[in-house]
Parts: sequence; structure tokens; C-alpha cells
Amino acid sequence: MYQQTATIEPEPGSGFGFNQAQPPPETSDWAPGLDPQDQQALYEAREDRDAIVEEIPSEKDSLGRFSVLCLIFNRMIGSGIFNASSQIFYNTQSVGVTLLLWLCGVAVALSGVILYIELGLTVPRWQRPDGTKISTPRSGGELPYLNYFLKLPRFLATCLFGVSFLVFGNTATNSIAFAAAVLQASGTNQTAGRMVAIALAVNTFSCLLHSMSRRWGIRLNNLLGSLKVTMLVIMVIFGLRWLNLDVARDNFDSSTSLKRADNTQWGVYKYAEALIYAIFPFGGFHQANYVLAEIKAPHKNFAKTSGFGVLFICCLFMTINILYAAIIPKADLFSVDLDIAFNFFKRTVGSGVDENQVRAACGSLRALSAIGNVIVFTFTAARVKQEVAKEGVLPGSIYLASSYEFTFRHGFRRIPDHQAGGFLHTEKSPAAALGLHWTVTSVLILAAMLSTDSPIFSHLPGYSLLLMAYAYGLDVIWFSCIGVGMLYLRLWPGSKWRYKSPIPHVVGVIAAVIFTATNIVPLVTIWIYDPAQRYIAHSSDKVDWFAPQMTAMAVLVAAGVYWVGFRVWLWQKREREGVVWEVVRTPIFWAGAQGQGQGQQQGGVQGQQQLVQIYEIIRFKWRVWTGDEEEGQGSEKQEGQQQGGFWEGEGPAGNEYGNGGGNGGYATGNNYGNASGSGNLLHQNQYQHQHQGYQGHGQAY
Repeated sequence: MYQQTATIEPEPGSGFGFNQAQPPPETSDWAPGLDPQDQQALYEAREDRDAIVEEIPSEKDSLGRFSVLCLIFNRMIGSGIFNASSQIFYNTQSVGVTLLLWLCGVAVALSGVILYIELGLTVPRWQRPDGTKISTPRSGGELPYLNYFLKLPRFLATCLFGVSFLVFGNTATNSIAFAAAVLQASGTNQTAGRMVAIALAVNTFSCLLHSMSRRWGIRLNNLLGSLKVTMLVIMVIFGLRWLNLDVARDNFDSSTSLKRADNTQWGVYKYAEALIYAIFPFGGFHQANYVLAEIKAPHKNFAKTSGFGVLFICCLFMTINILYAAIIPKADLFSVDLDIAFNFFKRTVGSGVDENQVRAACGSLRALSAIGNVIVFTFTAARVKQEVAKEGVLPGSIYLASSYEFTFRHGFRRIPDHQAGGFLHTEKSPAAALGLHWTVTSVLILAAMLSTDSPIFSHLPGYSLLLMAYAYGLDVIWFSCIGVGMLYLRLWPGSKWRYKSPIPHVVGVIAAVIFTATNIVPLVTIWIYDPAQRYIAHSSDKVDWFAPQMTAMAVLVAAGVYWVGFRVWLWQKREREGVVWEVVRTPIFWAGAQGQGQGQQQGGVQGQQQLVQIYEIIRFKWRVWTGDEEEGQGSEKQEGQQQGGFWEGEGPAGNEYGNGGGNGGYATGNNYGNASGSGNLLHQNQYQHQHQGYQGHGQAY
């Protein structure tokens, strides 16, 4: 059984606890203006080998609006705008239907960004002693939201999403796409060795970059994001300049645009596959949620920046696909071997230019798109994996959840040596999580590229399998779960979600309905067999039609088996050794300059200083089981009743995570004292509440 409990404060003079470290030096290692109790807690945690002190980047090192925009641009603009368009036109054999499917992708992105903004600014929530609530944006993408939806059975949501993300949340597809684009640009034939070498090289470069320097990783992301959005704008200009009115009239003829081409067969599977290909390029709309805690003033900047960025890319994608159809004749548009980017540039700026030069230019643009995707997703996915590790469900969680300093002299260090007057640096990075990311990505690259047994090598079978499995296993499945969960919160009788959410109720319901419907349709219809299409697209007839969705479901089943094994293991440890696994997550807030003037945005009173999370203490350890801690007998209290914690009391009454003597819960339990009321981590630098003891623990799910 997994316990999250309160620890009674030691007697005066006995030391603060844990490793009995000496009191902190007079010169603070931490942010100025912190309550002394907070500084003491941080000092003790830093000296405890079973604890992690995570520092939220300071305002000057946080992600600003431009960096957030570039995260979105870099993630959404990838190989999808080129490769996906070719496949959708071929599958539908109809200009009108293709554009309608792209509109479905736009609907997924716009409705999805509304829901993810809503969740990002609302979950988790912390209650202050005066009864008001604040939300503390947390990184991790879907992880905190799924835990909020599915509180019981314990760990199920974490394990299902966490294992799925560890497998599918990688950059294998874009690393392979980059390798193919580089060989195309150089005019070199593909071989398995060349593809593997280039793909592994770009994956290794990206992981090392983000491990050694967070700042330079962000700068490169901003540069590539700017270049990629500029590339799309130039494509639009080229398309308008060389618009072919004759082709446009024929392709957009109202009597034929929605009909399939002659002598083509209709099948549900082809449309389901085409819809997944349409959703795939838009799947990065929620990239900012992966690193939400690192965004500067997220309550102020996150919503507007994400909304504008996604809307802008949606407009560009639709415009470019309309221009494709207005320039490329149907005979080429519906061909199985269509290279839509090459056709586009050949019929516009490449008129009269040697085909090899046009092909090399297309390869260069594809390489730019792919490497940008590798850079940004390596940065964000590692943060999600770090958040999964903070839940304590992975082997070696304390190492995977840690951030590391890097110096050329000492290499990577999890717990660096400190001296009085030293401080923690925001250049620390999740190097262990990046190492895990590199390992999984490298294994998948090798498996995809070396499994081809054709005499003539092609990267397409393995690449297409990985792409479809990713789109189904990480986008379609979890988007559907988020949509259903939001409909439950919005429509379930007695739900108070509408009073907590920053999104108007009607807008939220409409967004949830659209988001759910557009994802559940391909979730189900992709399983309908079509005798005319026994293999997935672009697989050279080597990958069976059911392989991607079966792969995704197999990973999900494996995640369920892992959850069962994890629970059984904890139960055996409790029964045989009398210990329970304890994970305590303690957010530390500050009412400094970052909290000024955000009264309405933070959910507090206008003009009141608002709290900003600047540190988090995570502890992993085995604790002796007292024998009276049965599952479901925690200390969760309903909303408005607790005095020492921050539980958002919406959901089941049982809580196996806490036994804090009536002041705890999964998000509560006063680790530094309830008897005397110290441990004031939600203090706002005010001392009149010293006898209430309101230090937040755990996660407010």
C-alpha cells in the first residue's frame, strides 16, 4: 500500500528531522523573502539523500511569450504538413473531403487548446487558510489532469499514461524523417546504416544539448520555430503568386469536389486512417502544457499565447492545403507516390529549375521541420517523464525525477556540494529523464530501420508504423479520455467545475463535445476492416492494417499489467516487511514580485498579493506500517472543511494516500508539524497565521 502521511514535528532541540542536519546558515541559499520555516524545510530536504528539491525557473529564466509560441510552432510544424497531406489526398481521392478532414484537425486543435488551457489554469488547486483557492500550473501534460479525473483505483491513471508516454513520447519518427530528408537534400541513396547513423546522431545531439544547457536548448528552439513559421508564410506567398486558376476551377468544381475519383473503392478504414493523419499535425497544440510550470506568469501568458499560436498555425495549415489543391492537378494529387511538397515547389518557384535542385531544396525544408520537432519534443517530453517519476511508480524514481547540474569539470551531479551563501541554479536539467528518452528513442530507431528485409531499403514501413502507433496511442486515445473527462466535469449533476474554470460553461461544453467526437470517431473506426486495404499507407505492403492500433493497445495493456504488479509488490512489502512506500510532494510558495498584481488571474482577491510556486520538495522512502492504515481510511476532507491542507475535495471520500490526523489528504498532511503549527509553506511572508500549520504535501488531484 502506498502511503502519504504526516510526520509529527520533533521536540524542540532535537533537530528538525530526517538527517538531523545543522541549522541553515545566516546567508540564505534560497529566494529572498521566504519564510524562515520554508528555508529550514528546504535546507533539510537538500541534505536528505531521499529527497529532491526542485526549483521552478526564476522569472528571468522562465519561458516568455515568444518562447512559448516557438514551442507550439516548432512542435506543430513538422513533417505532417508535407507527408500527411499526400496521404489524405490519396486516401479520400477527393479535394472537398480532404479539406473537410483538415477542418476536423483544426476543430481538434482549437477545441483541444480551450480544454487544455482550462485544465492547465485550474488543476491542481490549493486552499489557503482564509478559505480562498489558488491554482498552481504544473508541468506534465495530461498526467495531472488524468489523475484529477481518475482518483481511484490509485496509481492507475499514472501507470497507464506514464508507461504509454515512456514508449510513445519519443522522437524516433522525426529523427528518421530528418535522416531521410538529409539524404534527399544531399542526393544520396538510403541505406539502413546511413539512416540509423543520422537518426541516432540527431537524437543524441538533442538529448546532450538539453542535458548540458537548458538556456541554449530554448534559444535553439526559438530560432528553429521562427524559421519554420517563416517557411510556411513564404510557402503561402509562393502559392498565391503562382496560383493556377485552371487547376483551381477544376479541383474546386462544386459538382465534383466532394466526389471520389473514378474507379476508386470506398472504405471506412481509409477515411479513419486519413482522419488520424489529419489530427497528427495538430497534435502539438498542447505542447505548452508539458512545461507549464516553467512559463513566466502562466496565469497571465499561457492562455493568450497558446490560443493565438494554435489559431495562427491552423490558419496556415488550411491555407497551404487549399493552395496545394489550387496548384496541383488531380492526376498528381491523388497518386499513390505523391510527394506533395516537391510538386508544389516544382509548379511554383521551381518552374524551369532542374528537378534535382528542387528535390534538394525540399529535402532541406523537411530537415528543418524535422530537427525542430526533435529539439522541442526532447525538451518537453523529458519534463513529462520527470513528472511521471515524481509519482514514485518507476524504478529509480528519485534519479529520474531529479534535475542535474552539468559542468565539464564534474559532469552531471544530482546533489551538488553547497557552501554557505551558495544557491541552486536554474540551469539544472532532467538529465536522467533525458537519458531514458534517448534510450527508448534509439531502440525504436534501430527496430524500425533494421527490421526491413526488402532487397531495396526503404525507411517507410518502419516509419509509418511508428507514426500511426504514436498518433493513435498518444493522441487519439488520450485526447478521447480528456474529452470524456471534461464532459463528466461539466455535465455531471452536482459538479462545481463551472465555478472553478476560467472558461465559460457553454464554451467549455461545446469544446468538450467537439474534442471528444472528433477523436472517438477514428478511435473506433480504425478497427473496421477494409478488404481493399490490407496494409497501412506508405508501408510498401509490409505492415498489416491492424498493426499500429494493436501496438498501441498492447502498450496500454502492458501498462495495466505493470500497475497490477506494482500494487501487488507494495502489498507484499507491507505484509512481509511491515513497510509502506511514502512519497511526499511539498510545494513552496512565495508572494514576491512575481505574485504582484495578479489578483483576479490567480483566483484571489483583487489587489491582494498572490502566491507563486518557486520550489517543490519530493521525498521517497519506506516507512514502517503502523497497522491501522487501511486502504480508503485517509484524511481527505471535503472542500472548505480542511484547515491544514489543500485538497480539492471533489471526488471519492476515501483516500489511501494520507493519514495526517485529520489535517491531511493526498495533497495534505503537515510534514513539519501540526502540534505547534509550524511548517508554514503557504505563508505569503506573513506571520499572523503561525499556529495554523498549512504546509501542502503531495498533489491536489
